[in-house]
Amino acid sequence: MKDSLEKSNPTQVEYFKDIVGTIREPLLVLDSDLCVLAANRSFYKFFKVKAGATIGQLIYDLGNYQWNIPGLRLLLETILPQKADFHDYEVEHDFPGIGRHTLLLNARRIYRSPNKAAWILLAFEDVTERMELEQKLQASEQRFRRAF
Repeated sequence: MKDSLEKSNPTQVEYFKDIVGTIREPLLVLDSDLCVLAANRSFYKFFKVKAGATIGQLIYDLGNYQWNIPGLRLLLETILPQKADFHDYEVEHDFPGIGRHTLLLNARRIYRSPNKAAWILLAFEDVTERMELEQKLQASEQRFRRAF
């Protein structure tokens, strides 16, 4: 059963949305069924999607199923239920509209109260440029070593 933000205390919902909205990296809030409860402005901007096509959707169905990634399924369906969080899970994927990116995913289950299902915060860090620079630096160092 979906545990929507709108069923929660309105003051808490606004407080929660304000916090999510201030985070600079793309962020999703999922319910226990892995449906999107909220997303921040950075998520919409980075992935070039709209709220109407995001809120209420199963994460795997977002963006024409672009998030139906086997490793992500394993993390969200198997590992996260056993652990409270995971950090720095690397996903390299060709996303429609934005191209190939390498992302680090971090997730955490948030328990609101003992008798309510947990929400999941899922944060995305784009490390594409950093990874490309590291590869160029390594190649440059190898050329330098071979020259001397």
